[in-house]
Amino acid sequence: MRYKIKDIPADGLLVQEELARSLLADSLEGTDADLDATTANVRVELTKDRDDNVFARGDLKALVTMPCASCLGPALVKIATPIRMSFVAAADDHRDDDDDRDAGSPDPLDDDEVTSHDGETIDLGAVIRETLILSVPMSPHCRENCLGLCATCGQNKNERDCGHKPPALEDARLAALKNIKLPETP
Repeated sequence: MRYKIKDIPADGLLVQEELARSLLADSLEGTDADLDATTANVRVELTKDRDDNVFARGDLKALVTMPCASCLGPALVKIATPIRMSFVAAADDHRDDDDDRDAGSPDPLDDDEVTSHDGETIDLGAVIRETLILSVPMSPHCRENCLGLCATCGQNKNERDCGHKPPALEDARLAALKNIKLPETP
């Protein structure tokens, strides 16, 4: 998703597209996401100022199907996250003179992320990839009250109660306290 800076019109360029499967696969690598059941699209407006600083404003929306962290069943994860990125000319990374910035142009330092561009193109794919990676939860769940798998037999407790109770978790350091007899109260 590379865009030539010179091709961005003065009134901006609206980018609306579904993410390519290769970008999804790269972004979701290691999550065991079901790519056939996953969709994602991006809507971003690209604008630029007279110094060829490019500003990306929009959002990323995705429905990612991945295994539930508790029961291993399919979990549908809804992602809706904003994209706010500034691409500044490599020599302007740390400019101190804000006086010659276009009136009405966003301040690159107000953005969540600021990166440099090569003077000719910006790579929106890298921004979208990173945004998607950071938006995927570490422990997705199929539902809020997922019961998980039985520790004894492995049965999905959301489907059927196998009757096994969770093993009692006893702290060995407190075992000696069980033998203490409390005084009887009258």
